[in-house]
Amino acid sequence: MAELEIIDGIISDRESPTLEFKNCRGKLSKDFWPTYSAFANTFGGIIYLGVEDGTQKAIGVDDPEKIVKEVWDLLNDRKKVSANILSPEDISIIEVDGVPLVRVHVPRAERSRRPVYINGSMDDGSYKRNGEGDYHCSQADIAAMLRDASEDAQDSVGVDGMMIEDLDRQTVESFRRRMASMRPHHPWASKDDGEFLRLVGAATGNESDGYTPTLAGLLMFGMDCSIMQHLPNYHLDYLEYMGSGGGWTRRITTGEGEFPGNIYSFLMEVAPRISAANDNPKEIDGMFRVDDTQMMKCQRELLVNALVHADYRGHGGVRAEWHRGWFSVRNPGGLRIPLEMMMGGGFSDPRNPHIAVMLSLIGLVERTGSGVCFVADECRRRGIGLPEYTETADPRTVTVRLETPPAASSDASPIKAMMAEDGSVTIDDISNATGMGRSKVMRIVTRMKESGEIERIGGTRGRWVVRRR
Repeated sequence: MAELEIIDGIISDRESPTLEFKNCRGKLSKDFWPTYSAFANTFGGIIYLGVEDGTQKAIGVDDPEKIVKEVWDLLNDRKKVSANILSPEDISIIEVDGVPLVRVHVPRAERSRRPVYINGSMDDGSYKRNGEGDYHCSQADIAAMLRDASEDAQDSVGVDGMMIEDLDRQTVESFRRRMASMRPHHPWASKDDGEFLRLVGAATGNESDGYTPTLAGLLMFGMDCSIMQHLPNYHLDYLEYMGSGGGWTRRITTGEGEFPGNIYSFLMEVAPRISAANDNPKEIDGMFRVDDTQMMKCQRELLVNALVHADYRGHGGVRAEWHRGWFSVRNPGGLRIPLEMMMGGGFSDPRNPHIAVMLSLIGLVERTGSGVCFVADECRRRGIGLPEYTETADPRTVTVRLETPPAASSDASPIKAMMAEDGSVTIDDISNATGMGRSKVMRIVTRMKESGEIERIGGTRGRWVVRRR
């Protein structure tokens, strides 16, 4: 964070999800500790001690060295706080407008140490940051942090009361065919379904005692009605907003019975739409195309990443949206590693590693630990903004938004050139001259009209006018 801005002794910065002011002129106030817990459990932040409540006047602290010592003493008292996550450089004495303040930087705690709580009670002493305030964590908040803190894979647990026969047979067969086509000599290909599902992480057990689906197996191969019996908040949603009316123009969603509703079938339904919306309506083979563009790979990477990292016990479900000019994916659950580490690549910490393994077996997780880095590199190559990540605390979600410049922009140039030369040129004339299909030409023309690059004057018997941009 930048240095504080002071105008006539008043700090102009406002409290926020990552900034808090405390009075603490004579002693360390009790309300320091809920903020410490909240910052540690949410996004991290900075606490300034020596700022008057309400007025934001820098009044200073009487004995800053004493305050600093008290903070360190209590940080190392397990009866006061469950974990000291500060380093020596996180606490400093600074001078603002001629008075001493104590600056405390509270980083976001590593997932293995959350929840950070105070006064010896996880239930009553765990806090989260919401806006400018510190609030008690709910039992659901605490449970989510404990799930993330565990080193056990969230998707490895067996699902009580289910057998592998309860999984959707057609989905399993489709997955096996796809894996066989990509890995024809894989040693697992010859196994029967039970052993195959165990090996890929979709089941536990053995042939003599029987096989039980894991949570990963249920999510990948179960029917959505069965999934929701164990994960009531489970929901996958894909929406396109390509019209001019503001509402969605196409939707693929679980829970309506049009397809099995598991992760695998959802991907198979969404894949053709990713191609079509990129103006590439050629033959699709499941999720794969010989001529996938790099942008399509980026969009697929972000969608698969959300499915692998989602906390399916959280709220909100996985939701992908395609608007003109941008594509976004949201998943329940916060970031498990810092964003800068994600962007750097080379490290992965998925909530659902067994789902990641299964998707890798069919070629959908090709860049372990570097998928986000791949997307960022492609954005730099194209000269567009890097993917924007937004994290919310209530509910805990991560949303990534990616700019999607028109894939057909290079095809638009010859169309505009023909229109500039002959304003009466028709769609069929353009299609015949360029070799593009008529439907593709229509999509490009519609897009150029909406962006103001071209204008139709005089209706069906009129002419095209190309606007300079």
